[in-house]
Amino acid sequence: MLDRSYALPIIFATLVHALVLVVISGVWIGQEQDRSIQPRHIEARMVDLKALSDKRAAEDAAEKERVAREENQRKAQEQAKREKAQAAERKKAQELKRKADAKKAQDQKKAEAERRAKEAEAKKKAQAKKKADELKKAEAAKKKADADAKKAKLRAAEEAKKKAKQQAAEEAKRKAAEEAKRKAEAQRKADAEKAQAERQKALEKQRAAAQEQAAQVVGDIQSYIQAVLQDSWRIPSTARNGMRAVVAIHLFPSGQVDQTYITESSGDQAFDRSAIQAVERVDRFDRIEEVDPIMFERRLRRVLVEFRPEGLRW
Repeated sequence: MLDRSYALPIIFATLVHALVLVVISGVWIGQEQDRSIQPRHIEARMVDLKALSDKRAAEDAAEKERVAREENQRKAQEQAKREKAQAAERKKAQELKRKADAKKAQDQKKAEAERRAKEAEAKKKAQAKKKADELKKAEAAKKKADADAKKAKLRAAEEAKKKAKQQAAEEAKRKAAEEAKRKAEAQRKADAEKAQAERQKALEKQRAAAQEQAAQVVGDIQSYIQAVLQDSWRIPSTARNGMRAVVAIHLFPSGQVDQTYITESSGDQAFDRSAIQAVERVDRFDRIEEVDPIMFERRLRRVLVEFRPEGLRW
C-alpha cells in the first residue's frame, strides 16, 4: 500500500494536470473554429464634403498669404534699393556741400590772413612812427634831465658838504658820549663783579663751614648708629673673617626704622639674618630727630651699613 503521506500530493497534482489539459484543448478548439468561420468584409469610409471644402479654402488662403508675403518682400527690396540710392544721392550732395564749405572757409581764412597782414603792416608803421616820436621826446627829456642833474649834483654836493660837517660833529659828540657811557658801564661792571666775587667768597665760606658742620654732624650720627648696632648685633657662630653683608636702613625723621633689607648678601643666611635682627632690635635711633630736616633728607633718609665679623663699617 502507498504511504498516506504521498497520497494527497499525488491526487492534487493529477487534478492540476487534468485541468491544464482541458484549458489548453479548449483554446486550440476555439482558435480553429474562428479561423474556419471568419467571414470576409468590405471596408467603407465616409467622406465629409464640408471638411474637404474647408481644407481647400485653407489651402487657397495659405497660397494667397504666400503670394502676398512674396509681394511684400519684393516691395521691401525695391524700397531698400530706392532708399539706398537716395542715401547715396544725399551723401554725394553732402560731399559737394562739404567741399564747397571747405573752399569757402579757405577763402575766408585767406582773406582774414590778408586783412591781418595789412593790419600788422599798418600797426608796424604806426609803432615805428611812435618809436621815432618817443626817441625825439626821450632826447629832449635827456637833455633837460642832464641839465637838471647837473644842477641837482651841484646842490647835492653843497648839501653833502654841510651834512658831512654836521655828521662829523654829531659823530664826535656821539663817540664822546659812548666813551663816557662805556667807561661808566665798565666801572659799574667791575664794581658788580667785585661785589659778586665778595659775595661768592662769603657764600663759599658759609658753604664750606656748613659742609664741614654737616660732615661733622653726619659723622657723629654715623658713629652713633654704628655703635648702637654694634651693641645690638649678635654675631652668629657661622661667621668667618672676610664675610660681609650690606644692610640698607630706611629711617623716619623721628629716628624710627621704616624698613630694612639686604643689598649685598654675605652668602650665609644666618649671618644676613643676624644683621637684619640687629637693626630690628634697635628699632629707633633717638638722636636722628636732632638732625636738620634738610640734612636728614639728603644724607640720612637711607643709610647703608656693612656688617663684618671684624666690626661694622659705614
